Parts: sequence; structure tokens; C-alpha cells
Amino acid sequence: MPRSLALLLVVLACDPSDDGADAADAAGEDPADAVLDDPGPPDDPHVRTEGPRAPADIAARSEARTALERALQVQAGTDEPVLAVRVAERAMMLYAEPRFGAEFRGKIPHGEAFAVFEMPASEIVEPDCRSPGWGRVGVSAWACLESTRVEDAKPRKLPGFAKGQITPFFHARVKRKDKAGNIPPAPRWASRSALAAGAEPLDGLVVDHDYAFVKRVRTSHGTLLVDKERRVVREADVRRLEPSTFAGRDVVAQPLPAGDATIAWSVTWPFATVRAEQDPESAVVARLPLQTELYVRGETVRRRGLEWIAVVGEQPGWVDADEVRRWIAAPRPAVVGEAELWIDVELEQQTLGVYVGDELLFVTMIASGNHKHATPRGLFRIYTKMAIADMDSQPEDEEQYAVEGVPWAQFFYKRYGLHGTFWHNRFGRRTSHGCVNLSAKDAALVFDMTTPHVLHGWGMSFGHAEDAGTAVRVRKLDEVDVPDRRDWRE
Repeated sequence: MPRSLALLLVVLACDPSDDGADAADAAGEDPADAVLDDPGPPDDPHVRTEGPRAPADIAARSEARTALERALQVQAGTDEPVLAVRVAERAMMLYAEPRFGAEFRGKIPHGEAFAVFEMPASEIVEPDCRSPGWGRVGVSAWACLESTRVEDAKPRKLPGFAKGQITPFFHARVKRKDKAGNIPPAPRWASRSALAAGAEPLDGLVVDHDYAFVKRVRTSHGTLLVDKERRVVREADVRRLEPSTFAGRDVVAQPLPAGDATIAWSVTWPFATVRAEQDPESAVVARLPLQTELYVRGETVRRRGLEWIAVVGEQPGWVDADEVRRWIAAPRPAVVGEAELWIDVELEQQTLGVYVGDELLFVTMIASGNHKHATPRGLFRIYTKMAIADMDSQPEDEEQYAVEGVPWAQFFYKRYGLHGTFWHNRFGRRTSHGCVNLSAKDAALVFDMTTPHVLHGWGMSFGHAEDAGTAVRVRKLDEVDVPDRRDWRE
């Protein structure tokens, strides 16, 4: 087995805690048979909904414009002319050379259109790859074009989005236990027609499993969730998982204030309390709903058994430092170039920043590994990017789980990676099984900014010498000297 594939099989064990969002209310029956134009998560006054601006907006405002624009062209990956567009008639692995058995470079899912940039002048044909032979589809990335067809199609950026959603799928799991301690059944039918005909269920959904569905359909039998194999469950029988609408701060389009003030967020439900003095009995100055942006200054001060930090702005005061999370900057690693895009993860305050050299472009909150499953510290490099990943626990893990359709996954060390999250809204808290959880909006943005390139039509990309992955530093507080693990696979 090629090493890259073996590593991939290990990677897919990384997964979050079972900290799900509340279920959406089950929709009522409607005789109409149409895909719902789902509005996404319900409005929540405690969640900031304005997301970061598009990467092009960031580049337009950045002093590091040239380097940043180059970094943000990851979906194009190359500016060379396209020779042809073809469609994969089955899932296709991509190779470093025009031969099977070479190192993997990526994967194109079944049915996706992709660009071909070069066909050898003398057709390369081998017994296992019949005409039209091999084509170069990226930087040192080759595909056997045997099971493809020419089509006037435009390759699309993966992953796509479920209708009306900020994630690629609708997600659900079985309901919580009832008052008697029983888990209500969630039957699954082989198809919509089988359900309509009164057939017996094919099977039922199981606990400790998050399911992905490609459609949400309103029928005379109620609202149905349809998976990629066309199996259906009734939405009334499951608990919908709505992704958080939290998004971080584009600090190029919305610069941080000058001086020593630091961006922070409330992480307390329903709100963090700002007081006039460093005293839990002093007057309340303001109440900051969950995930409200604010600015703080200075170091924490211990008074009356609590750690306090100063809040600055229109309503200055003091807040319990445990009720907020703040960005703590640290110098760029010496091995990261002045024009290089890189990611900085800080575990104590649960934050992530994206830089070009010393210029901070974007900052947000994360949810890293919990006390049982710590996120490793060090300097890493993204080695695999996947538009969509299914994640399962290892057989030896104490907690068993399976999660379908995890979006925007970027693995940097063994089974650890950055990825989008739809099952919790605990950003700013240690929650996961070791990975760095990002909100859906943040994960999509960061995925678009990093390398290795994931060209349109590709579902997966592996880093290599000609398309190295983005550097990721994982640190605690202001530490700079972390172990250099960029070549951990060597």
C-alpha cells in the first residue's frame, strides 16, 4: 500500500466530541413534493452572523497584495491554459507521474468536471490505461483519462452547498433519550417510493453517528431527509444538527484598533458580564451576548478570587477572564518567509490567526482537543486537504463515533487537522478529540487560503515538493520555540 494512502486511512479517525446542536423543529406535512429552500440556522441574537469578506476583498486591501493574491488563488492552482475539460465517469486517483503506482497527488470524485492541461505528444498508453491515455491535470498531477468523457462543462469548486445551507449537507442524528431512558427509533427506508408504498423500513439510524443528507424534501408523508444513496428518514424522527453561524474577523477589511487593545470574544451563555470594578459584586456596565466581539487591554489581574481583564471601548470595565477569549500574538517562526502565508493556532485562548509574513489577515476562535485528547503543539505543514471527509473512531478508542460529511478538512499531523464543524457551537472551548474545529464559515475561508492546491473538480489534494502545504504552528500562550514537525513522515 502506498504510504500516502496508508496515512490517509489513519487520518480519517480524527473526530470531534459528541457535543451536538439542538434539534430543529420538525416541519409539518405538506402535500407539495418539492425540495425545501431551507433558510439555514434560525436567527440567533447571541451569535454574530456577519462573516468574513471574500478572499478577493482581503487581497485588495492588503499591503502584501501580490503574495496574498497568489496564496488566495488556490482554487485555480495554475494560470496555464486549459487544453480540455473532461468529466470523471468514476472516482479517479491522481498520480505524480503518468503511471499507476506513483505517489498520489489527489482525487477527483465521480461525476465531476476537471481541467486537463497537457496531453503527451506521443500518446502514453499502458495496458491498464487505454486511450486516450494519461493527461496532466495539475502541477505534477496526472490522471488516466480512460474512464472520462469530453464535455462542455465548467469544473466547480468543491465542496458544494446543500440548498440554503452554509455546509455541504443537511445533518442529523438520533434523538436524545426520552424521560423513560429510551432512545426513540429513527427508521430508514430504501427510497421515497418505498416509504410511500408502506414498505417496511430498510434499517434504522444508530447512536454515536452523525448522518449527512443531500436533500430535504417536503412530501405528503412529512419532511424527508435523503442521503446520497437515496435512502430516506423522516425529519420528525431525528434531531437536526444546525451549524453555527459564528465567523471570525477579517482584519484587513476591518482593521483592529491601533494601540495595545486586543480583539476578544464572549464565550459565556447567555452573556459575559462587564463590571465597573474588579469585583463580582460591583455594578454591571454591560452584558455581552455569546460570541460578541470586544476589545481588551493588558494582562489579567487577580481580585476577589477571579482573574479579571480590562474591557475597552464605549462601555469600559472589567470582565471575568474566563468568560472571554482573546487573541495573543507571538512572533513569526524564523523558518516562515516574510511573504509566506501561514496559520497560527493558540491553545490557551482557543484562537487561530492567518498571516502573510508578519501581517495578520484573519483571526477567529476554534475548539481544540479536550483534556483527554490534547491537540499536539509544534510547527507542522498541511499535507492533505479534503473537501469532504467521513471520520470514524479507532477500534481501540474509549469513545466510539462516526461522522459523515465533515467539510473543509486539512490534515497537518497524523490524524490531526483543521476542519469545519456542524455539531456544536462551543468555539473558544476545548471540545474535540484533538482536531482544530472551525465554524463552517471560517473553515471554508481558511481552506480557500491554504495549500496544497485543490483545483476545481478535485475532492482531495496531497502536498508535495512542488506544491507544499501551508505551515501551521500550534502553540500555547506566547511561546515561539515549538518542535519543528513539518517532516514528521520522513
